[in-house]
Amino acid sequence: MTEAHVNADQKVAIISINGHVKRRVKLDAHSGHQQFTLYPAKGQYNVIEVDGTRIRDKEDNSPDQIAVHTGWISQIGQQSICLPHKLLIEIKPAQGSKGTSGDDGGLVHP
Repeated sequence: MTEAHVNADQKVAIISINGHVKRRVKLDAHSGHQQFTLYPAKGQYNVIEVDGTRIRDKEDNSPDQIAVHTGWISQIGQQSICLPHKLLIEIKPAQGSKGTSGDDGGLVHP
């Protein structure tokens, strides 16, 4: 099996605030569980939860709670958006997600 074939099913969650990537999280069965909080602006917060191959905005203090109600996302192409906080979580293929410097693009490996 070639490396390209092995990587074809790997996914990464890219979390952006106001168009700027803040974090990349590898999503796979070996990733385990993690939770972290992002602060998009003064007085705003989003609690992000990762559980293996899926991710969600578990809690935030936005007025509409759309990202929270979106729940878990796990498939390439899915997105969760918190518009008041300008926060976007999107799932993309891990292959080709390297940064321009040739590093792993800031992937978080639990």
